[in-house]
Amino acid sequence: MTRLKPGLSLFLPFAAAYFISYLFRVINAVIAGTLVAEFDLDAAQLGVLTSVYFLTFAAVQLPAGAAIDRFGPSRVQAILLTIAAVGALVFATASGIVGLLIGRGLIGLGVAAALIAGLKAVADEFPKERLPLLNGAFVAFGAAGACTITGNTAQTRGGGIYNVAQNSATAVRSR
Repeated sequence: MTRLKPGLSLFLPFAAAYFISYLFRVINAVIAGTLVAEFDLDAAQLGVLTSVYFLTFAAVQLPAGAAIDRFGPSRVQAILLTIAAVGALVFATASGIVGLLIGRGLIGLGVAAALIAGLKAVADEFPKERLPLLNGAFVAFGAAGACTITGNTAQTRGGGIYNVAQNSATAVRSR
């Protein structure tokens, strides 16, 4: 059995957390139709449901940063991701708008430090000359989270990111 290099065993869990953070960031846009149909939501309720993620996400930035500096990125990230998992469970089992709001809020709180915890861990453990490459790869993992959820839906519906990629390829070929 091959073991991961020590650097990858640190990088990959933080990158996976950031991937999940971005996935949760955009998922309401993907499942909006289902949410509206199953919970009889109007546009205002859907907007509040989507924004509660960002409100809790923003509210915890300063305390999360201070906690990361004091207790380290691994401890803080583990606690916050547990909160996000509880939020996902609450959201998945919700029977109405209140449960959805609580779940979405907990998810936002739980993934709020995914970016900064990962960047801090990378900065603490890797040589300075490797940081630009690793930070770029780390941010790419987040973007992959958004593309994964929207890409799968776009392919099944024949739109979105699939069409952007197809149109880009056509534009490059025509030059």
